[in-house]
Amino acid sequence: MDSKIVKFKKTALDDDAAIYQRSKDTITKEEIKSLPFRQRLGYYKDYYLKITLVVIAAAVLIFSVLNTTVFNRSECRLSLCFLNGTLPEQSEEMDSFFEENIGLDSKNDFMRSDTYALDNYQMDMAYKTRLMAGAIDLIICPQDVFLEESGQGLFCDLREFLPKDMYAQLSDLLLENKVAETDDLGEVVSYSEPIPMGIDLSGSDFYKEYGGLLEQPVLCAAWRPENKENALKAIAYFTGIDLSLAETEAASEEISE
Repeated sequence: MDSKIVKFKKTALDDDAAIYQRSKDTITKEEIKSLPFRQRLGYYKDYYLKITLVVIAAAVLIFSVLNTTVFNRSECRLSLCFLNGTLPEQSEEMDSFFEENIGLDSKNDFMRSDTYALDNYQMDMAYKTRLMAGAIDLIICPQDVFLEESGQGLFCDLREFLPKDMYAQLSDLLLENKVAETDDLGEVVSYSEPIPMGIDLSGSDFYKEYGGLLEQPVLCAAWRPENKENALKAIAYFTGIDLSLAETEAASEEISE
């Protein structure tokens, strides 16, 4: 056992061996200042350029996020969705009208109009995703689409959505449908009572004024609209009823909250 210990000691490195010496891989500020300009530039490029670029990129990203979410936050205050060719030809002018008249909370807020062709799979999925997420307030569609979509319960019950006075004024324009109840296999087992889920816009001067060409468009409220106040105002414009009814409803909701 002793011979092994002696052998280990003989092979051990001295305390001043090169492996224990600290290599000088740093340079002081004074030494940097004493370097020629090109060498200083090369030193910074080799050791600090990547770090500097990463810091700048992170700062730009943070500023961008803060700018869009805090300082200059913008929100959609009214979202209209036009299905299967119902978009008016002068949709940009119509959007400008709504932006000027519905009352945006700040200069960064906006309204939007989107159009989807439901026979296109990707468009149909995009529309359904936005609808389920509550990112659509009002939908204008042909009657056949209304019957199909409302039959699946995708539109709002207007008895719950519209204030009583508006509902009474629009009673002659309301379109009903039954919602199909299905089992776990998707088989229809029953139907609901007729529910008013659409408004007939075939006589809408507002829709025609902006180039709406469909003869029997139907206006519906999405099942989870985010901007009910402005949606009610838009319905008043589309149907030509007294706008004060929508404004009164919005005011009463604010008071109750």
